[in-house]
Amino acid sequence: MLRQKRKEAGVSLTAMARELYVSKSHLSNVEAGRRPATVAIVRGYEDQLGPIGDDMLRRRDITHPRVMTADRPTLTELARSIDNGDPGVLATSPSSRTVDFFLAAKLTEPGIEHMREWVRTGRTSTLRANALAVLSKLNRAQDTALIIDVLETDQRVKFLSLVSEVSKLTQWDWDTAKQVVREPATAPDARKLAKALTKEVLLDNDAESRWCGAYLLKELVPVLGK
Repeated sequence: MLRQKRKEAGVSLTAMARELYVSKSHLSNVEAGRRPATVAIVRGYEDQLGPIGDDMLRRRDITHPRVMTADRPTLTELARSIDNGDPGVLATSPSSRTVDFFLAAKLTEPGIEHMREWVRTGRTSTLRANALAVLSKLNRAQDTALIIDVLETDQRVKFLSLVSEVSKLTQWDWDTAKQVVREPATAPDARKLAKALTKEVLLDNDAESRWCGAYLLKELVPVLGK
């Protein structure tokens, strides 16, 4: 999608890389899907080329039956609501990766500050988990310690994050993902999950995924040894 939009606009890869202050080879890998499209890259493309279709931010989402999905206008309104201190549906519905990336790209500093507050004090575990996911997609070094501390101290958020990680990587149904987190030995394909988690541990732009990947790999060690 990124490459298509750039070519449609008549912008060369060299010129785009120069505008985004990244190497041409790195950007080529992003466009080819060999490296993740970070929030900064997404924002840079939209700044240069204008709004890009919703497909650009589409990732494999979690399999929760009530996962939040919405079109761009609705998400834009949600971002405004968050900027003004109202979490809206973030308090009640698990957010999708598409929503997380969109909010990470669109929230203003007041909205980001609200996320930092809600990840600690949100009235529901869903809100706290959603806030943590968005902060992780922002990939700001200043938030890494906060993200890790919440994962280590808020047991409900920890559980939701771990289940989301399993669900996202395997596309197993939500109940199966929950059972795997509770009892790793029940994983339908433990080696497949471990292989996917190994890649998550190496991500340099998502503290939540790194932490969850490392935690789950440790839990799977006894299972893999059988």
